[in-house]
Amino acid sequence: MELREVRDLVIAAVVLSAVFAYQGLNTNTFIANLPAAVLGVALGFLLHELAHRFFARKYKCHAQFQLWPTGMLLAVVLAFVSNGSFIFAAPGAVMIHEAIDVWGNVTPLGKKKYGIVSLAGPAVNIGLAGIFFAMNLINPLPIFSFAMMVNVWLAVFNMLPIPPLDGSKVLAWDKRIWAGVFIFLIAVFLGTGI
Repeated sequence: MELREVRDLVIAAVVLSAVFAYQGLNTNTFIANLPAAVLGVALGFLLHELAHRFFARKYKCHAQFQLWPTGMLLAVVLAFVSNGSFIFAAPGAVMIHEAIDVWGNVTPLGKKKYGIVSLAGPAVNIGLAGIFFAMNLINPLPIFSFAMMVNVWLAVFNMLPIPPLDGSKVLAWDKRIWAGVFIFLIAVFLGTGI
């Protein structure tokens, strides 16, 4: 992993952690929320992006996370305007470039593989939400329920069928898979009372 990619991931994770911790102009609430936001975002956001990267590279593509300054600005502004009730979770993305052989021939990724790469990130978030849910059942702590909420939101947000979000690529691959995953995520979202 290149230094620039690591830097971009760290910056995006820090900004997203702050955005999730923010709930209005109350410093005490922000400080109280920050450890849970860092835990939820550090694992949820970073592993989400690394899952995209891993699967893209498995398909012989060049994949690298890149910061999206406009997305970061939108995240901060929308969190501020909504007092933390709406999080725009797109401070960057894994850029995927299809495989090119030694003769310069491009191997197209195709809708199915692109859909699988796109589904990998939200799948990680749902897995983490389940782990935090179980941890909260065993030892009820605000840090676990908050980290669960962060991961549920990351999965739901990213599965929206709006380009360039993951959901648009999954929908282009298979409408039934997208619908099944999205309905499940909405049920989880409503069930957690977020």
